[in-house]
Amino acid sequence: MPVSPRAAERTVVADDFLAAGFAARAAVAAGRLLLDLRMQHEDGLAPGGVKMAQLGRTWSGLLLRNRIRARYPRDGVLTGPADRPPHALRRRRVWLVEPLDSAEEYRADGDPHWSVQLALWERERGVVAAAVAVPALCEVVCTADRDAGWRRPSPVPRQRPRVVVDTRAPAAFARTVVRQTGAELVPMGSPGAKTLAVVQGDADAYIHTMGAWEWGDEALFRVAGAAGLRVTRLDAPPQGRGPADPARPAPVAVICRPALTRTLLTAFARHGVRPAVAVPAARAHPAPPAR
Repeated sequence: MPVSPRAAERTVVADDFLAAGFAARAAVAAGRLLLDLRMQHEDGLAPGGVKMAQLGRTWSGLLLRNRIRARYPRDGVLTGPADRPPHALRRRRVWLVEPLDSAEEYRADGDPHWSVQLALWERERGVVAAAVAVPALCEVVCTADRDAGWRRPSPVPRQRPRVVVDTRAPAAFARTVVRQTGAELVPMGSPGAKTLAVVQGDADAYIHTMGAWEWGDEALFRVAGAAGLRVTRLDAPPQGRGPADPARPAPVAVICRPALTRTLLTAFARHGVRPAVAVPAARAHPAPPAR
């Protein structure tokens, strides 16, 4: 029996919704495992430092991969940061796994700003579902939250907006831009934790330095876009002798509340850093096949 275009579109929407829910539950389970390992270290039953982070990343990755293979046995799995794109696996769908984002924060006593990320990439559509969990704060967000009717709390009114940046290597011009806009600078560790801080209203913007694994960044952007935030990619100006010069700043993306977008982009423009492309809030669903 032929399927109507509307029914086919509803099926695609439902598949994305279920995949996002699965990603959220799996990320929470991996986060619990990481928290248990941390507690065992505090009780003297497990190693600490670098070894604890390595064990945590390994065990968390195994848990996520086993859950994916049990639920979606035909899908591929790629653990980041990877040196190959998802389409290299020659699968229609590939799960992108970040079992422990920011090992430095994880192995630091009392630092909650590390995360677990899981996303689903689909050929010809890109990232269609994603989830980010910050286990130490008991928080998780995914691309299905808004469709499920979940409403994030309104941000607390502040005299100065709060802008989170990377603790160790802030994006080019980030500190200058924050100072020029009169905002409060908030250093934080994991990119997932920083994105979630803006989604939950604990911060108003996040100036993100894009990494070598673009698909990990894409997962964060989709989660932010689904929460109603504005995501804008910026091109940093070349420094040194040319684009291949290692001194050239990494590309930057700004994740922020819509009301703050123009202020931040204007401040970046004063340094010659202009938008490259704005990421849409939601991925358009593909047209159903002709029958």
